[in-house]
Amino acid sequence: MSPLERFVGIAHEIVWCTLGTVDRSGRPRSRVVHPVWELGGEGLTGWLTTRSGTPKLGHIEATPYVSCSYWWEKHDVAVAECHAQVVTDRDERERVWTMVAATPRPAGFDPATIWPGGPDDPGFVLVRMRPWLLRFARADALAAGTPPEVHRFGAPEAVAAPGASS
Repeated sequence: MSPLERFVGIAHEIVWCTLGTVDRSGRPRSRVVHPVWELGGEGLTGWLTTRSGTPKLGHIEATPYVSCSYWWEKHDVAVAECHAQVVTDRDERERVWTMVAATPRPAGFDPATIWPGGPDDPGFVLVRMRPWLLRFARADALAAGTPPEVHRFGAPEAVAAPGASS
């Protein structure tokens, strides 16, 4: 299993993560969210579905970097430091909508339960998260003294390039 597959395994097992952003006044803000991760031709991408008008969208517009931190009572952990960008491309929104709905539960879910108008619902917003750093570990490995796995993917600015115009 590749490092990216191991990260996705932990993230999709835990499901919910704390998403950290920076508000327009430079203060840290956090909230619990439900991203779905996808391994594809552009590497690892996190997809965050959210409602329009939420504060996190203004934060991402002003400072397009987020931190996704997963933890649960077994003490497995996973952190993804990412460049984040709202996706407006209709084909990509539809593709990701279908992918999220097809992803096995508990990681996947039916977005139509929140946005009955489908990927064109005006309240539906899609955020692409491209990691520049991953840090993760299983509890048994940490207990045995093994440090967490750390994987870097270039400079944070470099991960923004694929599909940057979407």
